[in-house]
Amino acid sequence: MKIWKEQMSSVCAALKQSPYTDNGWSESQLASYQRRIPLTLLRIVLLIYKEKLYGIWPMLSAENLMHRLENDPNDPEIYTLATALCGATLSHLNQSITHESLHEPLTAHSFAQEARRVRATFDYMEPVTLNTVLTSYFLHIYYGRQSSRPQTATFYIREAISFAQLLEMHTEEAYFQHSTEDQKVMRKLYFLLFMTERYLCVQYGLPTVLEPITLPTTENEDLPGVVSGFLNLVTLFSTPGNDFFSKWTSQSPNVSVSSKQLLLIQRELKLPTETPSCANDIQTVDIVATQHWLRSLAWRLSVQLGYVVPGGRQEMSVAYPVRIARDALCGVSPISMEAFEVHGPGMEAKMHEIASALADSILCQPEGDPSSSFVVGPRDILKSLSDLIFSTQVMNPELRNSLSCKLDIVLGCSWVPPAIDVTDDIVNSGMEENTSQISFPTVPFADLPVLGMDVCSNEAPKLTILNGEGIAGYS
Repeated sequence: MKIWKEQMSSVCAALKQSPYTDNGWSESQLASYQRRIPLTLLRIVLLIYKEKLYGIWPMLSAENLMHRLENDPNDPEIYTLATALCGATLSHLNQSITHESLHEPLTAHSFAQEARRVRATFDYMEPVTLNTVLTSYFLHIYYGRQSSRPQTATFYIREAISFAQLLEMHTEEAYFQHSTEDQKVMRKLYFLLFMTERYLCVQYGLPTVLEPITLPTTENEDLPGVVSGFLNLVTLFSTPGNDFFSKWTSQSPNVSVSSKQLLLIQRELKLPTETPSCANDIQTVDIVATQHWLRSLAWRLSVQLGYVVPGGRQEMSVAYPVRIARDALCGVSPISMEAFEVHGPGMEAKMHEIASALADSILCQPEGDPSSSFVVGPRDILKSLSDLIFSTQVMNPELRNSLSCKLDIVLGCSWVPPAIDVTDDIVNSGMEENTSQISFPTVPFADLPVLGMDVCSNEAPKLTILNGEGIAGYS
């Protein structure tokens, strides 16, 4: 609310400036135009977006946006959109811009602040346009990378969703009122909002409001393979359904999710997800991590609801996180660390949840049978997965501390030494699909530690969903 009032005050102050000049601009807008970031610098960042981040935000043509900036330099709405996109791009890549015309590097913060400054010089709330929604979304992306601004990030995604609803983007009829090109952007933007909202639902317990609509297609796309990868990600977020996500909110007691539903969700999510051959590491790791993060969440929810029992189906077994973590490790091992870090706190949160579920699974089992002939055990997988996580930039210290504390219990050390390369052994060990191949000796379920307990706490264990431990930050 404080942020909203500040923005409204800025808008009102701008609208109360002196009368408009002959060219239709107020004096404040003229002053704003004179202080704008040159198109030369905007072009540099927009081309970076095209090259590296179009795969995760496959909506805007960098060339088309630059053309609009050149042809209509007096349009503050287009300029605000461009600067917001530039701020989101540089923050995601942790880069800044240097140029001979600059005394010092131009940062993501500079672009985001410029977007907010110029946006405050006109009434961007009336009328709502597609550019309005896009700008709010990219401001959300920027603030999502600022560890001290989670509420600001949440405000902007809520603002973007509200604007999308005012445009009736949740109804099929609304799309026919726009050009074919705008329709493509609108559908992809809608599903970006859809996925972000579902992620934040798990992170903050915020209720969801967006429902699935007709998916975008790859028809007439300049990069159909990239859009195909985007659709794979949308499918993953769509698979669990509304009731699944509602269980992570205050509405949980009013929503019922059966063991059959969770079993079907697990079976759909474990199917191999095709990654387009043209996809770069940034898009690939997003798809792979999201798939196994959702599987881990489904398992944790099964535990909370009492569906994980000895002798049950493999997806409902105590040892199932071993399979999830193994699949995740095989999928992400070939990917560069830079690709992980591009996704910011959200990627760290997803990988943490996978590792955390595996650690909980191990804690609920006795020591492995010395006679076991398996080449790769659950602790080996946990070591390798944790080694990968700890080799990336720290985005959320609380998550790192939480995982370190669990490793201290499970592995006997909070510092993770370089792990053995288990991926080849996993692939070549010939393990069958049946989870029994990686199960621990069976013990009475009642004698097992309670899943979801905070292993760093001295309090009596209690069954919880680890919102604070498992989900934090943004993607």
